[in-house]
Amino acid sequence: MTKQDATSGVLRATGRAELGDAIAWLAEDHPMPERTDWGWLLRALAEIMDTSSPLDARAIRRVTREATRSDLDTSRIVCDAQSVPPPTEFANAMTALVEHSEDGSLASLTPNGLWHAQHDHPLVVETICLAVGIAYSDAQDWFSHSTGEWTMEQITELFNYIDDLVKGNLNSPIPGCEMARGVELICNPPGGWEMLDELRSGGVPYELLLAQRYVGGVWLLHKNKTSGFLNSIVADMLCNKLETQGIDVRRAKTVGGPARQKDLQELSGIADKRVAIVTVGTNGRPTFGVAFSSARNGGTARANGDGLLQIPKTSLPFAIVLTGPGWSHRSETDRLVPRYAGRLFTEHSLDELGECIAEVSS
Repeated sequence: MTKQDATSGVLRATGRAELGDAIAWLAEDHPMPERTDWGWLLRALAEIMDTSSPLDARAIRRVTREATRSDLDTSRIVCDAQSVPPPTEFANAMTALVEHSEDGSLASLTPNGLWHAQHDHPLVVETICLAVGIAYSDAQDWFSHSTGEWTMEQITELFNYIDDLVKGNLNSPIPGCEMARGVELICNPPGGWEMLDELRSGGVPYELLLAQRYVGGVWLLHKNKTSGFLNSIVADMLCNKLETQGIDVRRAKTVGGPARQKDLQELSGIADKRVAIVTVGTNGRPTFGVAFSSARNGGTARANGDGLLQIPKTSLPFAIVLTGPGWSHRSETDRLVPRYAGRLFTEHSLDELGECIAEVSS
């Protein structure tokens, strides 16, 4: 896009006769036509903006806010729900636990029993961690330090910690705080293993389930595990569009593709792990690069935006696909506009991104 094209486009979009009036119109949040192409307008402004002008900055803020609106709020959706073990699997793991206890109860479980139960059912250690209210990933960090099979020594260390936690033998090193464990154990300190056995055999009251959701959040652990899935889903949407146009796409493993990061960085000439997609022309040379970033809130957007600004700048056209409501609400997002020539897109504007890529790939 030339500056002349950008200028005439901004004038047409705003209905103003002078560029200064058009910038002021945008800066003052005057109404714009319902079918305004905010993404195109953002790229046009990036071409002609004066980064030292407060008026231009306000205009960019207004247009960026509209162009980066995303409806992909991770608090409203759950990715890969099918990977969550069904309740019957946790029931089977709990059965394996009590079958290897000395008297058929959790209270008589020993490290040796836990170790044998784990060999009977691979979900056993994770199940007992959930039963006492600690995240399995934390237990791995504290006692296993790997994703391989648990050793007897590791199982013993884990069990001794859990046993002390359930019996209330551990005190927080910070006054006024509690050791992290199940909300039912905090609300009923004397309960111990006997209370967990009663809940296992008699059922968990619904109000206790609600209390656990209150302290742990709905789908919180699963969302943490699948936090990168959203970028993969949007990358899939973009790649499908590009491939239908016959564009050669190289997609990183980090967003669900087969390409190694090292190979993408060598291909694009951009030494940064955020390079997610590189398109290639008929001559085998890269034509366009894309990165993806999701932010549900402004704090995440600010942190992710700082990282995106650090991607080395080259002659390769590059775009950022921003998802989540955090981006449009933050003025920090405006900093990405001049850096990427206004090539900021969301799930709503993937067709426009496809057109931009097609233009340089033909």
